[in-house]
Amino acid sequence: MSPHTRKLQAWRAPLVALAAAAGLVALAGCGGQTPGAAPLRAGNSFASHGSSSRPGSYRLLSSANVSPDGSQSGVSGGALFGGDYPLLPYEADLGRTLAIVRLYYFIGDAFPGAYKFGQLMAGGRTLLVSLDSNGASYASIAAGNEDAEITAFLESVNKAAVLHHLGAIYICFEHEPDNDAHRPLGSPAQFVQAWDHVHQLAESARLDWNDGGRLHWVFILIHTSYENWRASSFWPGAGEVDIVAADGYNSYGCRTASQAEAATARGTAPVTPASLFNPLVSFASAHGDLPVFLSEWGSDSIPSDAQSEFISQMQTYVTDQPEIAAALYWNTGGHCSYKINDHPASIAAMATMGQSAALQGHIATIPG
Repeated sequence: MSPHTRKLQAWRAPLVALAAAAGLVALAGCGGQTPGAAPLRAGNSFASHGSSSRPGSYRLLSSANVSPDGSQSGVSGGALFGGDYPLLPYEADLGRTLAIVRLYYFIGDAFPGAYKFGQLMAGGRTLLVSLDSNGASYASIAAGNEDAEITAFLESVNKAAVLHHLGAIYICFEHEPDNDAHRPLGSPAQFVQAWDHVHQLAESARLDWNDGGRLHWVFILIHTSYENWRASSFWPGAGEVDIVAADGYNSYGCRTASQAEAATARGTAPVTPASLFNPLVSFASAHGDLPVFLSEWGSDSIPSDAQSEFISQMQTYVTDQPEIAAALYWNTGGHCSYKINDHPASIAAMATMGQSAALQGHIATIPG
């Protein structure tokens, strides 16, 4: 079982308990989930480059058709401070509202599904939404066999942004296509063709941020893929991506402890935010000077001060990297637990980060 599959399986149990306690999700009839595809579903089961018409650089049609701040990220005032759904109950401890929340869906799921977005999207919160394959191959998606479901989903995401007066909402087709669990869906070239097609559906419906809609497109890989050729093999092109993102974790203590090694014997270079995400920042710079999201980041708590220390390092890292437009913490357990729940020092460090000047990013709100 891959680490990614374990991570996604681990996402379910705490989210089920959280949703039941918070009253935000109706979980009756949730049924089974295919491991390794995406975290807990929130949809129906709960109740070659160049196909785009855009040129290599974005065209701005008119001031009425662009993101309210005129940017590809849609973010101003710093980076968006956010996390996954299980981080939401800790907003009071953090002393602030999350600016962005990470959610996951499959093709065929309805949006918003069972989530009560009157609560979730209140107070200016926006979303980073993954739409992953339900098992359909990239070739099938590119051929248009899933068009009705995909178009309905994208239209619903855009409608939610309009309903809640959000100037920007974020969409990713097939997060982490570089993960081994996704190989049965097709080759990197076939992924690019599928991305092209999904993006073209949004363009045709005028849902993109610079075509009169609210959707901003986020390309998400595992952080290690930006260190080598793999990222380029999955790259759809700057004309179809607004934001480049990666998922990355400090799991050193958990892994050494599980291997019965000394958790304090860090071996070679320690894991730092820079070691995880500098290749991502460099890739984004080399591919159109695009903004960056840290779409999932986290740290285990072995040794006991590792998590709070890593969070403090991340605050400094985001402050020093103006390219970073959002940082979303993965507050979920599993084989390696990244939860801050029972660690007062980590909660305090996260609160300090969330209240820092660099993490006061926001998206424009549109009245009416």
